[in-house]
Amino acid sequence: MIEKIYLGLILVFFILAFAIRNIKTYLATKQSIRGKSLKLSMSIFISTIMYVLIMLRLTLLKPKWIIEIEILNYHSLKSIGYIVVFVGFILGIFALIAMKNSWRVGIKYNQKTILVTTGIYSISRNPYFLSYNILFLGYILIFPSIILIVLYVLLVVIFHKMILEEEEYLRSMHNSKYIAYKRKVNRYVTINLK
Repeated sequence: MIEKIYLGLILVFFILAFAIRNIKTYLATKQSIRGKSLKLSMSIFISTIMYVLIMLRLTLLKPKWIIEIEILNYHSLKSIGYIVVFVGFILGIFALIAMKNSWRVGIKYNQKTILVTTGIYSISRNPYFLSYNILFLGYILIFPSIILIVLYVLLVVIFHKMILEEEEYLRSMHNSKYIAYKRKVNRYVTINLK
C-alpha cells in the first residue's frame, strides 16, 4: 500500500510541477507557451494515456487488464523501478526549475528565449525529455505491461524526433552559442571523467 501511495504521489507531483511551470511561465511572459505540431499533440496524447493507465493500475486495474508479463527476478526489477521513478522525478523537477521563463511546450517559432546551459542543462541538453523517459521506464519496471511498453517506445521515438526538430530551431535562434553548447553537452547525458 505504501508503494502505491509513493508511486501515485510521484506521478501526481510530476504532472503538477509541469502544470505549475506552464502557469508561472505564462504569467511571467504574458504569452502562450505551447507550440503547435503533430508530434507535440501525439506526445501529449500518449503520455496522458500512460498517466491514466498507471494511475488506474495503482488504484483499480488488475495486471491482466494492461497485459502485464511475468518476469524472473521481478522483485529485483520492481525495487530498481522505485529508484528509477524517483530519479526521473527529481531530474524533471531540476529541469523545470532551471528553465525559468525560457520554458516552452513544443517550439514557439515567434518567441525568442534565453538559451539555458547551466545547472542540469550542463549535463544534458534535454533533461526534461530524459526525465520523462526515465520516469516511465521506472513505472514499466514496476508494472511490466505490454501496453505500457508499446506506448513507451512510441513516446521515446516521438520525443527523439521532437528533440531533433528543437535542435534545428535552437541552432537557427542562437547560432554559434548553441553550436558551442552542443559541442560541450550531449543530447541526453554528458559524463565527464576528468
